[in-house]
Amino acid sequence: MPRNDGKPWSDTDERLLHQLYPNDSNATLGKIFGRRPRNVQQKALALGLRKSEAYMATGPGQFPPGNQPWCKGLTGLKLGSEDTHFKKGQKSHNWVPLGSERLAKDGYRQRKVTDTGYPPRDWRMVHHLVWEEHNGRPVPEGHIVAFRDGDKANVTPENLMCITTAENMRRNSIHRLPPELSDLCRLRGSLTRKINRRARS
Repeated sequence: MPRNDGKPWSDTDERLLHQLYPNDSNATLGKIFGRRPRNVQQKALALGLRKSEAYMATGPGQFPPGNQPWCKGLTGLKLGSEDTHFKKGQKSHNWVPLGSERLAKDGYRQRKVTDTGYPPRDWRMVHHLVWEEHNGRPVPEGHIVAFRDGDKANVTPENLMCITTAENMRRNSIHRLPPELSDLCRLRGSLTRKINRRARS
């Protein structure tokens, strides 16, 4: 790790960065300031610094003319052991069939409905599927399916209700709490913001 990474920038370093950043590479500046090039770039962005037009005209970060990638002409190159390569039609070790269910991190049950290989499309919330099957239509845009008793495991049609996102926000708002708890939540939020501001400064 470079010697100055993680340390605050001094006023002198900031003034020098203002002078050098427009016409020097981040790699060079990293060596000057004892920091990673990424750290230099982040500080420059925070200060609103930009590379000069003359520097950008040199094409930094581009391959020089005539440079060729090491794998040019090696179509179908396979690295590593032949035993570790996927065979045509082979499924991954974590593949499961359609209809399989899983418990998501947020506690909702999900069911595999397609097999495209793209999880956000392949897996759907079970309570949405149950509500749609019972009502014969998809969940309307701007609405969610909520649980009447608050139990995510109880996905019977009688326990599901379709409400607007605004109504759901009101249901989960601190305004529904008793006054003393609402005040406590506000105080906690205020204290957290002050702690975060103090930590940043």
